[in-house]
Amino acid sequence: MAQEVKAGAYLYRINPSNDRELHRASMGSSSFSHIWSAPNGERILDIIAKGDEVFISTTRHTYVRSRSGGINLK
Repeated sequence: MAQEVKAGAYLYRINPSNDRELHRASMGSSSFSHIWSAPNGERILDIIAKGDEVFISTTRHTYVRSRSGGINLK
């Protein structure tokens, strides 16, 4: 299970201190910012990069973060 992946020009990671949050940083930066919180108390279990998309597996569902920035249920 991945805790950090590269997708496009960004690094995505599961927040190490709160597994309900997804963070993003530009390549070459060490500063991550919060971009999404899993809904309804779900916990993020795994993230997978496929091209510019990031698949986010939680305890209940799988979500897809598209290149445009939207996050939708798969």
